[in-house]
Amino acid sequence: MSNIVKRWLLSAVPHRVAGGRVMGWLVVLIAVVGSGVLPPDRWGSAHAQGPEGTRAVVQSWLLEELGQPGLVLVSYEYEGTTWPDAGLGCPVEGESYSPGEVPGYRWTFEFGNRVSYDVHSNLDGSRVALCSAINVGEDVRLSNYRNTQFSVLVPVWWLIFPNDTQSEVVFGAQQNMLCDQPGMRVSVLGQVAVGVTADQLISQTLERLGTQDTMSERQTVGSFGRTTVIETACQDTTRVWRITAFVQYGTAYRIEQWAPGGEYESEWRERFVEMVEAFGPPDNVLVQANAGNGDTAPAPDDDTTPTVDAAELNPLPLAYIFVGDLFFGPLNSVPGTSFTNVPSATRRFLSFSPDGLFLALNNTTTGQLRGLNVVENRSPRTLAREVSPAFPPAWSPDGREIAYVVDAGVTVGEGATRMDVRAVSRNGGESRLVTTFAYRADCTSDPRDPADIPYFAEAGPGGQDNVLVWLADDKFLVSTACSSGVGLLDPADGSLTMLGADLRGGVASSDRGRFLSHTDNGLALLNFETWQRTNLNVGPDVRQVAWSTDEQSVYYTTEALLDSVTLDDPVDQARGENFFGFWPVTVGEYNVTLLQVNLETNQRNVLWGGTGRGIGHLAPAPDGSGVLFSLIPSSVPIKEIFQAGGDPAGEREAWPEPALYWLPDGGVTPRLLLYAGQPVFAPVSVGNVG
Repeated sequence: MSNIVKRWLLSAVPHRVAGGRVMGWLVVLIAVVGSGVLPPDRWGSAHAQGPEGTRAVVQSWLLEELGQPGLVLVSYEYEGTTWPDAGLGCPVEGESYSPGEVPGYRWTFEFGNRVSYDVHSNLDGSRVALCSAINVGEDVRLSNYRNTQFSVLVPVWWLIFPNDTQSEVVFGAQQNMLCDQPGMRVSVLGQVAVGVTADQLISQTLERLGTQDTMSERQTVGSFGRTTVIETACQDTTRVWRITAFVQYGTAYRIEQWAPGGEYESEWRERFVEMVEAFGPPDNVLVQANAGNGDTAPAPDDDTTPTVDAAELNPLPLAYIFVGDLFFGPLNSVPGTSFTNVPSATRRFLSFSPDGLFLALNNTTTGQLRGLNVVENRSPRTLAREVSPAFPPAWSPDGREIAYVVDAGVTVGEGATRMDVRAVSRNGGESRLVTTFAYRADCTSDPRDPADIPYFAEAGPGGQDNVLVWLADDKFLVSTACSSGVGLLDPADGSLTMLGADLRGGVASSDRGRFLSHTDNGLALLNFETWQRTNLNVGPDVRQVAWSTDEQSVYYTTEALLDSVTLDDPVDQARGENFFGFWPVTVGEYNVTLLQVNLETNQRNVLWGGTGRGIGHLAPAPDGSGVLFSLIPSSVPIKEIFQAGGDPAGEREAWPEPALYWLPDGGVTPRLLLYAGQPVFAPVSVGNVG
């Protein structure tokens, strides 16, 4: 007589008749096959609680292991046995076990998900092993598996065997790869060089398997992946593999799926495709915080992009460009109010008047200087036309006038053009000519990298804007060339005094008595009271600069190229021009850093560091509570889509665009505010900003 005990369990459910009334309850049905009672000497004295007690322990462990505590048990079987060692007949690969027999049970549990699980245990259930699973339903249902590294669809009956870091997970009926069983292995290969493609990863995998395919057999899967199918021998039969690779946001993934050759076409071909098409990384942190208040700082604890809680922010009046239009409102209530409704126009150089009541900006598409009273909540009015898109507007010290630059179209010297500085009332009216100067447009803003387009639109050609500052003595600071050079322009006699041919862009202090710029070697501070220049050799690659609220320290950003790849194959030119808009294309990944330096002690603090194309704007909060910055991500994701043969129109979110991040004072993790650019705070509190 067999020593196998089988039980069917039916939940107590109401029995209904045609009228819908509850007439009674079905009882629990128990069927015992065989003797039902195993000889006591088979178990020994340790078996004090009996099989039913052990069953409850093992079942509870199994449901916890599966992560599905709500599964309803339909039936179970068990038999007593003796295992050769602590591996319980189901050893874990890589582990060793001391010899020594272990009395126990072999369990088979079937739950309402129509999956039967083979589980081994010792006598009291203190040691349990989940060995395999079998689908007993008619269909193979898929469910979403997600961990900190990726998500993918898997059959509900497959078991899951992750490594310690979840960077490699095996799915299948059991952990070992058997020729007669399907399965899947997902490997997170980690960060890869910019030039690595999914096709290269597939070729490397096929080489490891001792086989190869042709490139024409490969297909695009999703937006970032490539996939191929090959067949190999497996003992006395064949095994079909689907090898898929993704390179997404700089991280590489490999998915290996396999099935018996006789089952692949009928049972697994379409399911394997469905599974990999649903593959993706988790919601990644767009900016990885890896520095702060010193040389290093902890990274975020989770894998989601941290966002701002409005309750943590002060209601500081803020202007910015959102979905192509000008918005204004309090920092703790974004997006605020839209003041324009033509998102196709390019708007730059947002600038508040000294009293914070008026805002000026350039419409570089139409060549207009526009201004508005932010308290009155009215649309901007045109103050001037034929305005040069190369220079920002400049407020007079009393805030009553706005200066702007007009290209006179007259050549004055070798490679230089005459530029007119004009001024107009903030309320509109006739403009007046203030002075002129010579300017060399000696740099280009033609993009080589797709991320250059939003970066140059946010930060200026090459990552820096020209200078136009109206000083307290009615003199002007002006950029003398697009590449570098700042001079002091005196309207009284039209003279121009060079302050430094090496100066690149910059910003004046609130009293306009000092000017902060950057050079090839670091920062430069000009003091117009003492007429002294102080160089701060903080290192190369400085881009954006800003004064802190108390002006005792300054913020600056750096960007250094980490890796790049150039796509220039003539075979891809037509598709590349249609995809990117230009060809050839160079895609770069930059190390981007936000720092602060104390002007008295020269102590530097790294506030944040990550990767991307660059920081386009810095906007310190006027109350000192933090700093806003606009980050333009790299174009690596869109390059990955191109190399995988994906459709750019279907992945617009992968194209780089500015994102506003808020870094609170003393914080180490920037938080996403919204996808917007050109942020600027009003210098004082403004009423009626809600």
